[in-house]
Amino acid sequence: MKKLGIYLFATVFIFAGQFLVNSDLVNGKPPAISQTSMNGENALQRVAKGPAILYFWAEWCGICRSMQGSVGNILKDYPGVTVALRSGDDAKLAGYLRDKQLNWPVVNDNGGEIGQRYGVKAVPAIFFIDATGDIVFSTVGFTSEWGMRARLWLAGLSGGKL
Repeated sequence: MKKLGIYLFATVFIFAGQFLVNSDLVNGKPPAISQTSMNGENALQRVAKGPAILYFWAEWCGICRSMQGSVGNILKDYPGVTVALRSGDDAKLAGYLRDKQLNWPVVNDNGGEIGQRYGVKAVPAIFFIDATGDIVFSTVGFTSEWGMRARLWLAGLSGGKL
């Protein structure tokens, strides 16, 4: 009986934490990102028609590092943009991407302004965009590749109706 109480407390604690970090994340139309990606692309044009992902991460984030392979696989199959939050200037970020062999479209949000507009308080944070360009799902923390694929699949079905 004592173990059940511990598990119940842990479950409530985890869900309460997820609610708190997810509560300010935007949904609907994504806030504008006027800054281009490091390779000069318009960030939101890449995700204007989903299903697509907008992935906030940081080079100093251990959980983000554990998701790099999954995110890379997703970006091979779906359009997406990544936003590097408070990860250094362009030169430092370019070196990190090169060292880790990450061929991602990246917007450098070194000051955190884009993250603030999206309500991101922790990384990794992922926004899932449907065919009309609306954010229909968002999550913070570790997400498996299958979890991302399932949300992208649902975003593809939604047609703007979720």
